[in-house]
Amino acid sequence: MEIEMEDKKGSKKEIKVTIDTEEMKKYLQEAADKLSEEMNIKGFRPGKAPLEVVRNSVGEEKFWNEATKVAVEKTYPKILEEKDIFAISQPEITFSQSAPGNDLIYKASFFVMPDINLPDYKKIAKEVVEDKGGQVEVSDGEVDDTLEKIRESRATLKKVEREAEEGDQVEISFTGSVDGEKRVEEENMKLILGRENYSLLKDFEDEITGMKPGEKVEFEIDLPEGKNREEEEEKKMKIELKVETVSERSLPELTDEFAASLHESVTDLKELQEKVGEGIESEKKAERREKLKMEIVQKLIENTDLEVPEVLVGKELENMKMQMERRLQQNATTFEDYLDQIGKTEEELKEEWRDKASDNVAAAIILHKLAEEEKIEVSDREIEEEVERHFKMSGRKKEEENDENLHRLRSYIHDMKKNEKIFDFLID
Repeated sequence: MEIEMEDKKGSKKEIKVTIDTEEMKKYLQEAADKLSEEMNIKGFRPGKAPLEVVRNSVGEEKFWNEATKVAVEKTYPKILEEKDIFAISQPEITFSQSAPGNDLIYKASFFVMPDINLPDYKKIAKEVVEDKGGQVEVSDGEVDDTLEKIRESRATLKKVEREAEEGDQVEISFTGSVDGEKRVEEENMKLILGRENYSLLKDFEDEITGMKPGEKVEFEIDLPEGKNREEEEEKKMKIELKVETVSERSLPELTDEFAASLHESVTDLKELQEKVGEGIESEKKAERREKLKMEIVQKLIENTDLEVPEVLVGKELENMKMQMERRLQQNATTFEDYLDQIGKTEEELKEEWRDKASDNVAAAIILHKLAEEEKIEVSDREIEEEVERHFKMSGRKKEEENDENLHRLRSYIHDMKKNEKIFDFLID
């Protein structure tokens, strides 16, 4: 077998493979065995019919095409392994010469991971950390705000028959119609007055304040952003609303007893304030770390000469689409409905995502190269420990998971932990 390799533009390679007639004999035999397994040839057991019998049964053209398919399937992966080539796309196969009784010559074109020269990543990371790092501080006001949210979450409710006031929780049922066509319907929606839970509900709060349980009201609002918004810009949505209940909310006092009731390790209010402060500090450190990671990656991308392979951008766009589909499914909607609501096609949306997708791919390539340079690896033990932790937290049994999902989970954990180690190295 003769192999010629040529580098093409944009991290693309092409290999020319020549398989002489002598070597082709074994692929002809493998093709015969395979076809014989699939066929019912009278007088022979499956897979046992002689080559010539199979050739005569299926015809010269089909037999040769099967042999060339076998030849490519056998030789292409072997060449990649021998040449230590990591292909990141499926090969595009073309035949330069393919005729029975002659040498088989084919070309395989594919993309490989770009070979890049990394910038001074240590210096870049150090500059970003010095510029964007700094100490994390927690103010008394932030602790007080968090304690207030804790009080809010422990509020008790008492139904009342009076008019609804700011701070009350109300349950409302309503419908929204445009030109007599019902567009939205909700029953027993809970709403705390004065919170402006959603911008749309600000108009609702103005109407509900002062109403008693059982009372109804009709009013109009501007159409919410979304489906057909531009076409119906001048139209209004008619709201028919009923107040089901009004509940007065009472918040607990910030006492030592209240503090002790929240956590077994807390005995008084002072300890609760310290715990809250530590929690806020931890969150701020995590947020700062994420910002540092994003800043470092962006600086690395800006300072690396890299032509991102289009094939990887396409894969990342598909990945971004799948992630959005999963989020939309959680909200009981579909990707098609979402496109309809925003008035765009899938192609238009992906074009908007293209720069982000390209940056994601560039970041992955750079971090992969950086890990190679610094010999940053993740051991099988680390991966398995994380797998066990995952199943313990989820309450599921690893033994009941199929191999494909386990492989996907291990790959995800490997990439996640490798990136963690890379940024530990760069930031710390």
